[in-house]
Amino acid sequence: MYRILLLFCVIYPSNGAIEISKHLKVCNRNSLDLNDCIVEAVRDGIEKMATGIEELDIPPLDPFFQDELKVEYKNNQIAVKMLIKNIYVEGLKGSTVHDARVRADEDNFYMEVDLSAPSIVIRGDFKGEGQYNALKVKAYGDFNTSMSDLIFTWKLDGVPEKNGTDTYVRIKSFYMRPDVGNMISHLNNENPETRELTNLGTSFLNQNWRVLYRELLPYAQSNWDKIGTNVANKIFSKVPYDQIFPSGT
Repeated sequence: MYRILLLFCVIYPSNGAIEISKHLKVCNRNSLDLNDCIVEAVRDGIEKMATGIEELDIPPLDPFFQDELKVEYKNNQIAVKMLIKNIYVEGLKGSTVHDARVRADEDNFYMEVDLSAPSIVIRGDFKGEGQYNALKVKAYGDFNTSMSDLIFTWKLDGVPEKNGTDTYVRIKSFYMRPDVGNMISHLNNENPETRELTNLGTSFLNQNWRVLYRELLPYAQSNWDKIGTNVANKIFSKVPYDQIFPSGT
């Protein structure tokens, strides 16, 4: 029995350990070239995470799949409730990483990454209802939205926390506010009773997308925060801080 326990103690740590350098570039937090290293690490990471990293439980990021998203919007006489399902987001792997800024200290962690993407396409199914004064519209079907010439910055805010003998970073928030060059949406409403109205609404949306984008951006940012924080913590919660960002000179 003693031999079995000893064998288990020897084998178990090696099975549980994740060699992060197999998947992502490791950057020395004390290096003068830390920011340049992060640019390379994020560039390589996007390429590898596009198809997912099974060992880290990271799903494919391009296309990224989200099961569903509930949206409720009210503004004066306008009220909308919508359930969006089977959402796919494509185009992240075409992004260019331009710059990065990192603060990786013993008691805090903060990272910004500047990117651009030529296009992002979102498609999925929807079911919802909208109201403008006394006019009510029910619709269901599928949609796709194409955005072009995007410029955005990822901002990750985290805190190092002790867990046993190791320290891990817990990412508290993920922030992104893309500037979009153009956006075009197509809505296929399968409800014949309201199809004409939704066609008019889609035409109005495409002509005034900048105003509506600003209105709906907080809802999108809340969703991105949850997704980005979750994906980042799949890495940071499994790999000790000094393995992702070693402090050796």
